[in-house]
Amino acid sequence: MGESVYTYQTAQEATEKRRLDELYVALREYLSSQVPFAHRYTTPPPKRILELGCGSGAWAIAASNDYPHAEVIAVDSSPTLEGIPLPKNLKFQLHNVSDPFPFEPASFDVVHARFLFIHVPNARDALTRAAALVKPGGWLLLEDINMQKIIDTGGPAISRVTGIWTGIVKDRGADACFGREMESTIRSTGAFSELHTKMVALPVCESSDVDNEFPAVMRLAAAFKLTILRLVDDWTTRFADKGITPGLGEKVHLEINSTTNDPPVLHELHFVWARRDA
Repeated sequence: MGESVYTYQTAQEATEKRRLDELYVALREYLSSQVPFAHRYTTPPPKRILELGCGSGAWAIAASNDYPHAEVIAVDSSPTLEGIPLPKNLKFQLHNVSDPFPFEPASFDVVHARFLFIHVPNARDALTRAAALVKPGGWLLLEDINMQKIIDTGGPAISRVTGIWTGIVKDRGADACFGREMESTIRSTGAFSELHTKMVALPVCESSDVDNEFPAVMRLAAAFKLTILRLVDDWTTRFADKGITPGLGEKVHLEINSTTNDPPVLHELHFVWARRDA
């Protein structure tokens, strides 16, 4: 078996679980305030919900509490939720999404994946198979990243580190920019005529060019800034032999914490909500 495509610490580790939980809170606030159509999948209330790549379990646990009469299944390739008290209607299942799914086609009202497919080899195939799990009239909810934006807008150290990491992911068969491919992948299935998309470019660094009008956007930006700094620190221990050295990591911290980043360094997120044809 080759190296894992997931290059972060496992969500079983306390620092990674905390990072994922904090990011979940910021994303939930952002989605509640900025995306008015995101609630449509709750009518009628879903009876069966699947989350792929559940990580710390924050989204799946919240879904279980929001819909106590629904069956919620959380899937991850690592035993991230084993030994953790879970809501009675939530079941954890160990599974690698690169393998055939152990579920019947068209068997879930909601299928959700957050920041998953950038870690999955042949992501278009995996996403197409995931889309087939959605019932007619059900919803596919996706959030993922295009790391190319940071490479294009970052300073020398930020661009260098991000470029090295993107290459590591590519060598392991995945695409760190796959967020920008989600819409076309879903459209190519021909099964989702109702499809909503949103792209947001978040500032990674402080900048006078950044619009501070929306507090939820800025809190999400702050959560991603902290995430990027934590990941870079982790990469300096894991991938120093690939060029992400501690010295380069220190330079990333200086660039990200600088108040003179004009124009700003941007991090691009893509959101897709698609309803399968009845």
